[in-house]
Amino acid sequence: CMPNHCEHGGRCKQTWESFSCTCDGTGYTGATCHTSIYEPSCEAYKHLGRSSDTYWIDPDGSGPLGPFKVNCNMTEDKVWTTVMNNLPPKTAVTGSSREKRTVLQVNYSASMDQVTAITTSAEYCEQQIAYSCRMSRLLNTPG
Repeated sequence: CMPNHCEHGGRCKQTWESFSCTCDGTGYTGATCHTSIYEPSCEAYKHLGRSSDTYWIDPDGSGPLGPFKVNCNMTEDKVWTTVMNNLPPKTAVTGSSREKRTVLQVNYSASMDQVTAITTSAEYCEQQIAYSCRMSRLLNTPG
């Protein structure tokens, strides 16, 4: 297919007269894989009558950002969207010292552009990282 009219990674098939797109596994549908199969936000899932759960969202619809997984916590009057990371809720660290420091890398289920897409339309945003310890100190703090 030259040019390839399929969007979002859709696979193109061409004959002499026409072309078609296979959208399987892309998160999009339609003749050219243009329409997202996911809702743009947790709020949209709530309006569909869905309850708290993990969902794929696509904040920019058919735009360049791909869909990603979030946790949606829906209460009677609020909807909370949580972008997941790679760490378990509590990560135990042992054996750290001045000579052998421990560094944890936090990787999120979304890119910075995807996070920006959901935070720009949010009423309120926060990020929480809790540090709980015994006989320890945070990096670059006195003591």
